[in-house]
Amino acid sequence: MILKLYELRREAVMREARSYVGGDFLPASASEFIQIVSAGDRRSSFVLQVYGYWEMVAAFVRSGALDAELLYNTCPEMYFQYAKIQPYLAQFREEMNMPEFLISIEQLIDRSRTGRKRLEAMQKNLAAIAEVRSRSASKPRTTSKPTSKPRTKSKPQTKR
Repeated sequence: MILKLYELRREAVMREARSYVGGDFLPASASEFIQIVSAGDRRSSFVLQVYGYWEMVAAFVRSGALDAELLYNTCPEMYFQYAKIQPYLAQFREEMNMPEFLISIEQLIDRSRTGRKRLEAMQKNLAAIAEVRSRSASKPRTTSKPTSKPRTKSKPQTKR
């Protein structure tokens, strides 16, 4: 019973982590990426958990335990997540003194023409997402207060 509760909690945390990394997490620079990972808070644990999972999967493929085509056909999420940080990865590795951080993902994608094409497509998608987010963030928020009192139906007048 306790083991089952632990498994359910672990699955819920992973879903929450994937939701954050797949959604709100969209660093705009290496500095921002480093700040998020270095914060030591819930968000940084989410980032490290999700990317650690995909790094493990990529390492399984590179070692021959999983088929690369199977991963490509069933896990576009890995490419999407990697596209979010790929432009900042070299600086992250250097500043954090972590030269092998996500090396399996990088090598798996870089060594495949289809992987590189998918990464490019994901980066275009992310650029469009970032553009939409920046446009919506720059629009002033308005409240929808009525400008006049709502009309009420008047009772019909009867003649006396």
